[in-house]
Amino acid sequence: MKHCSECGAKVTLQQVGGDEKLRFVCVSCGITHYQNPTILVATYVCAGTEILWIKRGIAPAQGRWAMPGGFMENDETPEEASSRELFEETGIAVAADEMILVSVSSILHMAQTHLVFRCHLDAPVETSATEEAPESAWFDDATLPWGDIAFPSIEPQIRQMYRWLTSGRYGIRVGVVGESGTHYKNYPLAD
Repeated sequence: MKHCSECGAKVTLQQVGGDEKLRFVCVSCGITHYQNPTILVATYVCAGTEILWIKRGIAPAQGRWAMPGGFMENDETPEEASSRELFEETGIAVAADEMILVSVSSILHMAQTHLVFRCHLDAPVETSATEEAPESAWFDDATLPWGDIAFPSIEPQIRQMYRWLTSGRYGIRVGVVGESGTHYKNYPLAD
């Protein structure tokens, strides 16, 4: 950050009010600019033991398979963001209250928090091609082109989701991706 978003003056890094981290502070108006993680949402759209995958039409990982998803907006809940992104990328309308949380990940090196949901349809449905997702397909664990997934670091999460689909017993995965590697813990849902 070079300039204040309030007045346009220069900012400098300094400690503020006992905070241990350095923060950008405007040299003119004195506003402290805190930098917080961005929130991304994604959705496993499930039908039986199949999951809907989109072929990414934009960077990063253009041309590779991923779940529908994107950035959360200021005026929406995570479930609403997941529902909106799903509709924008595939034309599939699933109400926000049908989104069920399955994963929370802190991606430290990217200053991001990823919230992943699942929703269930009675059967696979047709999708609409979009700029962000020009192609989509339904894959089970055996037919997913594993070597062509957009973000290989989430393969363990994907495999867990397929196991949950097969068993019908779900949980929530909570984890951290940082300098020391990737660490996840599964929390089974109570009956």
